[in-house]
Amino acid sequence: MTSENKEWARNLTKTDDGIFRTTNGSADELIGIGRTIKAGFNCSRVDIPNGRYDAIVDVGRSVMLRIQIKGVGKNKNGKLGSVSFTGGGRSGKQINREVESRTYKYTAKDIDVLMAVDSRNGECYIIPVKDLKKWGTAKSLSTLKEYKENWDILIKIANEKRKNN
Repeated sequence: MTSENKEWARNLTKTDDGIFRTTNGSADELIGIGRTIKAGFNCSRVDIPNGRYDAIVDVGRSVMLRIQIKGVGKNKNGKLGSVSFTGGGRSGKQINREVESRTYKYTAKDIDVLMAVDSRNGECYIIPVKDLKKWGTAKSLSTLKEYKENWDILIKIANEKRKNN
């Protein structure tokens, strides 16, 4: 972070934008996993490319949660951007635009939690998958304040899973 703006330094090596977006997304996943561990939970990365979830968190008493991690940066106006609730989409020059879209919205069949990581500073938004039903395919992080750094949500979801099993 720089002292003036409370944001982390970005792309100091001037890596090509497309390549940097990919590596920055990987960094956001690692930040989300690290922040989960710092909150006191055992958490591991899932090293399967293009899987439905990025991490598994052990909430205790034999409850594991699947987490999809999404990085969110600034939008074109310099404001905090929106988190996407979809998977399967890809972008870039190498993608064949003639192939049918495989984009889907996450459901409880895919994940238990969607975690949005603010790429500017590492703040995490912990969103239960059931809450995604209320919204479309994306939502501005500025409207999701109740989820910001709300790590108790993981415990609540684990307790619900225990009751249902």
